[in-house]
Amino acid sequence: MRNWIDGALAAAAAFLAFSLLRPLSASADLVVDVFSVAVLVFGTHKGEAPGAVFGAACGLIVDAFSLGVFGLAGLSLTLGGFLAGYVSRKINIQPFFRMFAFFAVLAAGTFAGWAGLSALIGRSPLPWSGGLLLLRPAVSASAAAMINLGIRRWKARRER
Repeated sequence: MRNWIDGALAAAAAFLAFSLLRPLSASADLVVDVFSVAVLVFGTHKGEAPGAVFGAACGLIVDAFSLGVFGLAGLSLTLGGFLAGYVSRKINIQPFFRMFAFFAVLAAGTFAGWAGLSALIGRSPLPWSGGLLLLRPAVSASAAAMINLGIRRWKARRER
């Protein structure tokens, strides 16, 4: 039950951030993938099964707001949430740079999965915006690492 509540709060926070970023700047929405950040952080903290379910839910939310094929983001974020939960249990991602590299690989993988499926299935080209879309994995990984670090510090202070 706790995973459902945490997932609903994380999805609401991601949706709020998405809603605030979009009117702020058209390019901010392209550079920061807030739903991918939420899925990677949630999967890291909760495990592979809740990460996959949360990734599917967030992916379908993203697909509801896109004009492309429904289910592309759902599939890539489901896989990203599962891998975030599974791999984070197998390796130590506590040091910041290792955590950043972990999130960068996963963010690049979810982006590559989405872009590959979109190119394979979709009819319209990707909105590259002069190469700005290529910054998405690095910026998303930075945001995920900072949020993960903040959550760890908050949990450590709460346990004292």
